[in-house]
Amino acid sequence: MNTPGAQELEAIIDKAMFNEMISVEQLHKIVTGTASNLMLLDIRCPEEQREGIIPGSFLFPNGHNLANRSDTSIFRRSFSDRFKPEQFNPDLRYILICRSGPRTEIALPAFLEHGFSACELIGGVLEWVRQGFALAPADASRIL
Repeated sequence: MNTPGAQELEAIIDKAMFNEMISVEQLHKIVTGTASNLMLLDIRCPEEQREGIIPGSFLFPNGHNLANRSDTSIFRRSFSDRFKPEQFNPDLRYILICRSGPRTEIALPAFLEHGFSACELIGGVLEWVRQGFALAPADASRIL
């Protein structure tokens, strides 16, 4: 497999930021290449992050109702309490990652409303794994 060049990676990222979403295939190209001014941000709860993260991700853990994953109320409260725009670099572009998508749909508007360039990973970590890509161990030094 050819490693994408910097120009191809920038085109993928620019398109993702414009569309506010990125596919697993596109993200895999970015992870295996070298992209600048980009942060992968895993917004799942700590229990999920301990199961493995997409390589290169930073951790921004939030609460979630693991007994009823469709209940996003705990996540909404947790994210609202934790998200402080001043803790993020406006020069970076953010790819938001959750388990399957609903939580990034909640978090993305907060980033966009504060002028950040951001998008969400379509299908989340579940789709990443379903397509056969490996997860990496969560690293506590990468917690925001």
